[in-house]
Amino acid sequence: MPYIRPMYNSEGSCISYFVCCPGSGVAAVIDPSEDVGQYLSAAKGEGCVITHVIDTHVHSDHVSGARKLVEKLRGEPLLVMTKGTDVSFDYTQVDEGDSIEVGDASLVGMRTPGHTQESMSFLYRDKKRATEPWGVFTGDSLFVGDIGRLDLVGHGTLRQAYESLVRLRSLPDYVELYPAHYAGSDCASNRNLSFKTSSTIGFEARHNRMLMWHSFEEFEEVMAREPVSPPATWREIKLRNQGRLSSVGAIRSQ
Repeated sequence: MPYIRPMYNSEGSCISYFVCCPGSGVAAVIDPSEDVGQYLSAAKGEGCVITHVIDTHVHSDHVSGARKLVEKLRGEPLLVMTKGTDVSFDYTQVDEGDSIEVGDASLVGMRTPGHTQESMSFLYRDKKRATEPWGVFTGDSLFVGDIGRLDLVGHGTLRQAYESLVRLRSLPDYVELYPAHYAGSDCASNRNLSFKTSSTIGFEARHNRMLMWHSFEEFEEVMAREPVSPPATWREIKLRNQGRLSSVGAIRSQ
């Protein structure tokens, strides 16, 4: 049976996910941090091969470990990003409705632009149990108690964010929510991000005040409240994750 293992990185309050199907001997990693050893250890412990390394979007708050993990595995897994993502390196493109197979699990692409233009959520299906989605990996589009901010480089529009959140909010109530951050992250739009690291769509629809609106106009009003300052190094981190900067701090040293 496939399973999901969250992995936590206190620097940036990040959550990555090890999605594994031991019976098929394969696994995928979603939004990996720089500490790639944890994913290698998890795969070794299960006797699994990591076949896909996925970034839901180009991160601005922390350095992604996606390329590093692929390199450690000598290029064997596919580096997966949204079609049209603005980076300087090669990757396998995924678009709306595309399915990534991880043994008896599948990850189905669901475009949710807003936090960034390329933001992609992934619906999680356990094919042994049902055809309906069991969970959704939302990246920085939707958090427990908050949503992703819309003021970093490469962000989408308010309208895109609104439409993406409408789509996510319309998923069945029982669908489990797996976001890329918990409380302490700079990627949240306000100060409501919870220390709880998972939730359900139904609970968030009822109790996440960033989802408690009934029209685009109400959403605009909500987004105008309590703006927060962006992280100090977000431009450099973004360039690093796009493959256009060798290390954070390089800009200041030039």
